[in-house]
Amino acid sequence: MRPIIGITCGTTGSDGGNVENSVNVSYISAIENAGGTPILLPLVQNAFCVADFLDVIDGLLLAGGVDMDPLFYGEEPQPSLGRIDVDRDRVEMSLTVRALEIDMPVLGICRGIQTLNVAAGGALYQDIAMNSSNVLKHRQNAPGSYGTHAINVRKGSRLQSILGQLTIRVNSFHHQAVKEAAPGFVISAVTCDGITEGIESTRHRFAIGVQFHPELMWQNNPPITALFVEFISAAKTYKHELKRDGKLIVL
Repeated sequence: MRPIIGITCGTTGSDGGNVENSVNVSYISAIENAGGTPILLPLVQNAFCVADFLDVIDGLLLAGGVDMDPLFYGEEPQPSLGRIDVDRDRVEMSLTVRALEIDMPVLGICRGIQTLNVAAGGALYQDIAMNSSNVLKHRQNAPGSYGTHAINVRKGSRLQSILGQLTIRVNSFHHQAVKEAAPGFVISAVTCDGITEGIESTRHRFAIGVQFHPELMWQNNPPITALFVEFISAAKTYKHELKRDGKLIVL
């Protein structure tokens, strides 16, 4: 049986009282192509439902989306803070903290790298342009499948072993970023302007975040595809080793 990957949703369509939980289909396609079975995790209100999600899934994919509430990393909102999704913050933080505790594989994408870092005890830049005047263009106008800037991958990192490259061009759709890696994590990729593009845990089987959107780039791009394949492989190992006999091992 293929490992089950839970993909977090965001809130959309709130005008007129119609609230929807949704995710871009590209995440679903990337997981399916890499050998996983994707399911969507809605923004439930009951904490017991959130806990039940983790009994069902074998890996957690934190998808991209709107800004995080800076309350979660101890800051007041700055003028450039964008829209936040209160329910999403609550559910994703609960899921991520617990997933790290039980060593469930976690892949964070764009907003997801930020959620992963904050859940592990790190902080964010609310707006990278406010902290430096020499940043690259991190909100591209090119198609999502096209890499508009390069990232430098840390030699010897898990990310480098997956991508098989020390430099790779990626897409970019963000204005927030990891300020510094959370305890137990290291920065595994940066741009030439110093913005963090990758983090990874030094003590979990697979806890990696990337600031770019690999779900838009994996087709005809073997290094990017490898990121999802490695994530699914870790989820498969988790499924067979840590969930056997219905028991979870807590770190």
